[in-house]
Amino acid sequence: MSGLQEDRALELSESLARHSLIQLDPTSDGARCQMLETVRGFVADRLAARPDAAEIHARHADYYRALTEEADRPLRGGGHAEWLERLQAEAGNLAAAGRWGLDHDAAALPHLFRILYPFWYLRDRQAEARRWIDQLLPAAATFDAQAQAELAWTATVIANEIGDDTAALAACRRLAPLLDKIQDPFLRAIGQLATAWTSPIAGDLDDALREASVSLEQLRGQDEPFWTALAAYTAAVLETALDRPDGAVQHVRETRDLADRYGYAWLTAMSRVQLGTLAIVQGRLGQARELLDEALDVSLAIRITRHVTLCLAALAQLAFAADDPERAALLVGAAEGLRERAGLRTWPMLRRGEAQLAAQVRQALGDARYRQAFAAGSRLSQQEAVAAARDPDKAPRPPRCGPASSCPPGSPGDP
Repeated sequence: MSGLQEDRALELSESLARHSLIQLDPTSDGARCQMLETVRGFVADRLAARPDAAEIHARHADYYRALTEEADRPLRGGGHAEWLERLQAEAGNLAAAGRWGLDHDAAALPHLFRILYPFWYLRDRQAEARRWIDQLLPAAATFDAQAQAELAWTATVIANEIGDDTAALAACRRLAPLLDKIQDPFLRAIGQLATAWTSPIAGDLDDALREASVSLEQLRGQDEPFWTALAAYTAAVLETALDRPDGAVQHVRETRDLADRYGYAWLTAMSRVQLGTLAIVQGRLGQARELLDEALDVSLAIRITRHVTLCLAALAQLAFAADDPERAALLVGAAEGLRERAGLRTWPMLRRGEAQLAAQVRQALGDARYRQAFAAGSRLSQQEAVAAARDPDKAPRPPRCGPASSCPPGSPGDP
């Protein structure tokens, strides 16, 4: 209702609500208007027929571009929780503004996509993000260096999230030469972090750790708590994989402290998972159980599938360390099954550790029993998998294989 006085706009909204043309829903950010799809379609047709329709769409897109820009700093610092909820409520409007941008102002979208990445990740919207990126990539060569870098960065991290190694490597190759051409120190720092996330695809964990360390040092000087915590977590995971526990402990504690200070629940979960993993390696299984149970509680509360699977994979490692390889195989299968159904894949920097665990469990059980337990786990719902992880007595035990022909012929978790 651009151009109307606030009182008049409210009066018209209430009139529409009285006639059941819209519904006013109270939210923490004020009342929001909702309408039936039939009414929405009718209004869209009337709007399309107006001579000023293009101007209205442009004003709408400008508003949601400004809203996205306003979300940038809070998503990277304090106030993130409120902004995540606000962006979730505005998802339909953001999509409409994005569609308009693709047709009329594509050069503005890479910056908005970079801002929206935390929202996409923390609300399990990676598949939606991939669709936006795929539509924008053909126009990349027409953008300036900054926009090209932001688009290549978002393409890299989203491809890593969904496990498209080919796309991740291709996007990272586009990103690397752009980092020296841009003036934005923040984008250079998170660009280094994206390369650290991608390098393990080729098995190069040492290079990945060097890239993560460079990113971490840059971010520490920029008042970027969200990304500093992620860079420290990345370094901790890579140091664990490279058998450098002292550095891993130091970096994961930095992640934990930043997560606790700024209320980053998802990073709280990730730091507890990594501390629990280190406790397993050091033989402190009771402490590991406490840390992983806490991480699982947080992950379930924030409803991020990725984090639930991180917990299940770590609990599989704990089960193996506690001499229960069958439950370990079940939980490995459960983590993989949940990821597959969510369109996700293990992060490249975690794959070596998970492959090593699967190989150890397979050796302990034998090929047939491993496949059978893995297959049983891969069919579990999230609720069933969590129950199996928390209570060994609730874990379904597949029958022992008889003749080889009665055992599953293979599993997607084969190393």
